[in-house]
Amino acid sequence: MDSRYRNILFIYFIIFLIVSLILHWQYLSSFSIKKRFSKTLIHSGIVSNSFNPSIIHLTLNTQISESNLVSIIDNDVILFQVSNSSTITMILSDGYHHLDFIIFDPIENIEFYQGIDISTGSQSLLITIFDKQYKPVRNISVHLELVDYSNINYKYQTNQFGEVIFHYLPRHIQVYIEAICMNTKRYASVQIDTLNYRNITLILKGMSVFYDGDEYDSLDPGYYAV
Repeated sequence: MDSRYRNILFIYFIIFLIVSLILHWQYLSSFSIKKRFSKTLIHSGIVSNSFNPSIIHLTLNTQISESNLVSIIDNDVILFQVSNSSTITMILSDGYHHLDFIIFDPIENIEFYQGIDISTGSQSLLITIFDKQYKPVRNISVHLELVDYSNINYKYQTNQFGEVIFHYLPRHIQVYIEAICMNTKRYASVQIDTLNYRNITLILKGMSVFYDGDEYDSLDPGYYAV
């Protein structure tokens, strides 16, 4: 084999090596590690760890470029994906939702995410608190939480009529309600299904020995247990 053929083979080998390196680099790039960061993405429109209406209008807390993709995952199922949108409207079913909000920048290969737990619904519940003389008790906190998801909760102060109204409850779910008045050392609690009640009345009674006084702040007349 003369030198001319050897040179041609060498050139082919070099071309083959270069092409192989380029293809290998592209293959590795397709599996590059995505950078993922936790970030507060929601500016307004949703109350975390609490009760929300079934129709939610939320605003994102960041600028969205045309290349960014916004994904919302509801209980591990993709709800929808949108691009170039900083305001979003969601319609959710009654009940508990773990929402993952994700913004992906394909140019920088960066993903920002935020996880939020909420409950949604359209039902209201009126609660009236009486003392043992059946007189309304004002200015104490009434705490309501989901039985299966105690991190979803809210509290209200009773008005002059001893009343509080909880809004946006799911139509059919177990909730636990508790009111405690440390001034009088009396409390009331109940567990109900929201399907069967629109209003309830609770009578404060003496605290049982099962309540640990260290759980309560004696300076707060309406402290509730969690």
